[in-house]
Amino acid sequence: MKTVILSLCAIFFSLNLQAQAETETSKDSKYESYMKETLALYDSVKTLSDYQEIVNRFDRIASAESKEWLPLYYAGLTNIYMSFVNGLESEQRDDYLEKALEYVNRAEALEGESSEIVLLRGYVFMAKVSVNPAIRGMTLSGKVSALFAKALEIDPKNPRANLMVGRWKYGSAQFFGSSTDEACAYMQKALAIYKNQPESNSIEPSWGENQAQQMSERCLGKE
Repeated sequence: MKTVILSLCAIFFSLNLQAQAETETSKDSKYESYMKETLALYDSVKTLSDYQEIVNRFDRIASAESKEWLPLYYAGLTNIYMSFVNGLESEQRDDYLEKALEYVNRAEALEGESSEIVLLRGYVFMAKVSVNPAIRGMTLSGKVSALFAKALEIDPKNPRANLMVGRWKYGSAQFFGSSTDEACAYMQKALAIYKNQPESNSIEPSWGENQAQQMSERCLGKE
């Protein structure tokens, strides 16, 4: 009898673990599915309202999945994109960038200073400089350079880190009328990394290849 009871307990325990595993798998599947569905909306963005809908969706995901940093990361990235929409006043651009910074802070609290989060923070401050280059360039340039350099140091093979270092150096070279060769080398390295990466259906950050392509063509005088 004791053996039978122990066997039944073992079976029950095994089934319970299996049920928990299936529940977790289902939960992960729903999370990734909704993330991919939301990321796909970038392809059809036309207005600020479209961007805001994406942010709202990432907000809902972040609320439901409080331990996941990616929804916060993408909400921050989307607010950066929103700050570059034509026709916005400087104050409106700054509002979007402050929101972006809040999302970056929340993502960093969960994930730490990863290469992706550090470069996203740098992207926010680069966008802040673009709102008023003459004034903010003097106060924020060092911060932008340091953040992009840190992102690249953390992960030298991160194509977005190479891209953003290249973009920043390119803009600085144009502003001062100096050579863009160093900037273009970063751009070409970024593009090479993008091209050599296997196709993935992951929800991990993968943006930037089009930017790298466009900047590389500009460096080659094709644009």
